[in-house]
Amino acid sequence: MPSSRRDSRDPRWVLLAVLLGSLSLALLAVSRLEIPRDRLSVGAVLVGTLLVVGTLALPALLFAGWQSGQE
Repeated sequence: MPSSRRDSRDPRWVLLAVLLGSLSLALLAVSRLEIPRDRLSVGAVLVGTLLVVGTLALPALLFAGWQSGQE
C-alpha cells in the first residue's frame, strides 16, 4: 500500500544545496588554511573530505534530474 504522506522536498534541491555548500566550504578552507604538500594536516583532510562530498553530490544531482525527467 503506498504511503499517503509525500515528502515535499525535491531531491535535486537537496543535492544542489549539498554540492554548493561543500564546494564553498572547500574554497573557504583552501583560502584560510595552510595546506602543506609534504605532510598530512587537518586542513588537508578537511579540504579532501569536502571535495569528495562534492564529487559524489554532483553525479547524484545529475542522476536525480535525469530520473525525475523520466517520470
